[in-house]
Amino acid sequence: MSKALDKRAKAVIMMLMEDLGELTTEAVMDLIRPHYMFDPRVAREREIRRKAHRIMAQFKDEKGTRTCYNFTDTTGLSKYINVDKTSDVDALKSVDAQLRNKYLGLRQGRKKVTARLLELAGQIAIFDEDEGVM
Repeated sequence: MSKALDKRAKAVIMMLMEDLGELTTEAVMDLIRPHYMFDPRVAREREIRRKAHRIMAQFKDEKGTRTCYNFTDTTGLSKYINVDKTSDVDALKSVDAQLRNKYLGLRQGRKKVTARLLELAGQIAIFDEDEGVM
């Protein structure tokens, strides 16, 4: 078996996510489990990398504002910068673009959630009255 999740297994998971209103992490794990090959060395390195990323992401200034962000340099190397200390303009621009994209994505997600809340509260029509469809 390969490291990649079988396309059919992923398709089933995506179908369930589309069809169900809720899906537990455990249910998705149960679907993945038969297709997952465990390598303890790879898993150990992955966990150490995740821990390093978490530590760096938790670095904050005295006001509690995050100050350390990840970016990829021109050679493709992943690095963290302290925005209060760096003089690398390209790194700052990269972080700024990442934050802008995350912000815009979160705004879109929030609009979708708000629209659904309004639908459920009956404040806007669930069905398009002209076409009779959602």
